[in-house]
Amino acid sequence: TDLRPLDILAEGVPSRGAARGVRVIQAQGARGFQLSAAAPHAMSFPASRIFTGCDLFPEEFSIVVTLKVPNLPPKKNEYLLTVVAEERGVLLLGLRYSASKLHFLFLSEGASGAWQIRVSFRNLALTDSRWHTLVLAVSEGSFSLTVDCGLPMDITADIPFPATLSVQGAQFFIGSRRRTKGLFTGLMRQLVLLPGSDATSQLCPSRNAELVVLSIPPILQSLTWKPEDNEVLKYPYETDVKVTLGSQPHCTQMEEAQFWFDASRKGLYLCVGSQWISVLAAKEKLDYVEEHQSLFTNSETLGIEVFIIPKVGLFVATANRKTTSTIYKWTDGKFVSYQNIPTRQAQSWRHFTVGKRASIFLAVANFEPNEKGQEFSVIYKWSHQKLKFTPYQRIATHSARDWEAFQVDGEHFLAVANHREGDNHNIDSVIYKWNPQTRLFEANQTIATSGAYDWEFFTVGPYSFLAVANTFNGTSTKVYSHLYVRLVGSFQLFQSFLTFGAADWEVFHIGERIFLAVANSHSYDVEMQVQNDSYIINSVIYELNVTAQIFVKFQDIPTCSALDWEFFSVGEDYFLVVANSFDGNTFSVNSIIYRWQGYEGFVAVHSLPTFGCRDWEAFNTTAGSYLMYSSAKEPLSRVLRLRT
Repeated sequence: TDLRPLDILAEGVPSRGAARGVRVIQAQGARGFQLSAAAPHAMSFPASRIFTGCDLFPEEFSIVVTLKVPNLPPKKNEYLLTVVAEERGVLLLGLRYSASKLHFLFLSEGASGAWQIRVSFRNLALTDSRWHTLVLAVSEGSFSLTVDCGLPMDITADIPFPATLSVQGAQFFIGSRRRTKGLFTGLMRQLVLLPGSDATSQLCPSRNAELVVLSIPPILQSLTWKPEDNEVLKYPYETDVKVTLGSQPHCTQMEEAQFWFDASRKGLYLCVGSQWISVLAAKEKLDYVEEHQSLFTNSETLGIEVFIIPKVGLFVATANRKTTSTIYKWTDGKFVSYQNIPTRQAQSWRHFTVGKRASIFLAVANFEPNEKGQEFSVIYKWSHQKLKFTPYQRIATHSARDWEAFQVDGEHFLAVANHREGDNHNIDSVIYKWNPQTRLFEANQTIATSGAYDWEFFTVGPYSFLAVANTFNGTSTKVYSHLYVRLVGSFQLFQSFLTFGAADWEVFHIGERIFLAVANSHSYDVEMQVQNDSYIINSVIYELNVTAQIFVKFQDIPTCSALDWEFFSVGEDYFLVVANSFDGNTFSVNSIIYRWQGYEGFVAVHSLPTFGCRDWEAFNTTAGSYLMYSSAKEPLSRVLRLRT
């Protein structure tokens, strides 16, 4: 008949002085007990202390627990509460959890003997280092678990909870089973037994369901509460003013005027008005990515090129599928339309300069022929008088996908990726060389390619390299892409890589190390039946082995029809972002930012929702760092800001 909440945690806290090894920790605006340094019996008391009128455990009851626990290994279990018959050493009742489960244990006795019953609640996410409040309600054979006032999980067991479970001579243990194995390692804020009823109706709904309170020890109450006899000093006390390698803690009224030292960023911060204010400057690190601008384009955008014209400004050229592509200028923190240029299903733009006067050019790769059936890609030159790009040179191309501009020994070159001629994908791509006399680009070398999609130029010491991404040979996307080295005035084959619909090469340096990443888009063969999972394949990062003078595989990264890699840095950190475009079912797939973590290679750190993503560009302004991506499936490109 006594339905008052029985505060098990308060009973276990010594009333006179602190339990050795028990600490009070404040995290995310709430205090909890840390028991892991205490002896297993430190937080315990005899059952007779609360079972004063009857030795039988109630047949119907609720247990309310508020806890914050770190990630656990898959097979590790930790106890929250146990009731143990001391003389027999038998577990009468217990509550323990693992990485994804909560187990309620009880002893059932019958004519044939006694055995332990386990009721398990599965697919829980408790080990995320956040506060959670659990309500376990037991009524005969019905067991219900509610987490953070969410939908209850109900289980009906074949064997009901016993009506006559005697706790005479038993001992309550908080956070253990009277032994070190299975000791609770997180923070515990609330542990309450409510006889006779389900506590959920008393607690829920709640605006703060993770920290809803039925009863907690006074020492764990809010910061405005003043303990008597300086009770707070009885326990070693820590708050969020501590060295942390984890994520940024909350800054609320609870943390007002507190300091937080971020060891990973080497910065000291003060919580003021719900914001962390830098006290000591920290080195810049990428925190998160947020949308900065939705750029509505004339049509779907197949490629973007960000560039700067000195004394004029920052620009981006979009290669649009329909008959007009656009150049945008960065104005008042946003890209605004600056110039429209007629194109034929443009695939990409390439910005470059030529000569001592640094004449500025833009080359567009046109994929479709004009009205007369002629296929031309066009080079435009910047006019300092008109402050516009004007047509400069037309070059015959075949379904051009990409231009690459580069210099070798002071000479200027342009390489075009010819994708196909009619239905024939096995055609020559061409390298053009700037003729200072005619001031035109002229054919210098042809290279046999198979559905060429992208060129990438780079140097290693005195050597110049050119990599081509071959996509399709007419029957299969499983083709070799090639790396060429320039020797004796021409590019010669250096190394071949087996690729699957290769759409992009990206070269980058980390310290003295040189990497080459390929974006694989599709595993297809005309003799094979088309399968959706053929788009979900590994893209590969290779590293140059200087001793062996060859690129060797460094890391496989699963991608969804990857079409582009973009390398960028923030502060002392290095990143790669991949353009995932299609998973076999939908174009709405996440593109991923990977961070360089040394021996671990590149590790996914940010997932960015994209739709038919085709190209990524990174750029910086005086206001900060940005990423921009284009969509090949909707007339919308997005500019994302890197928050640091």
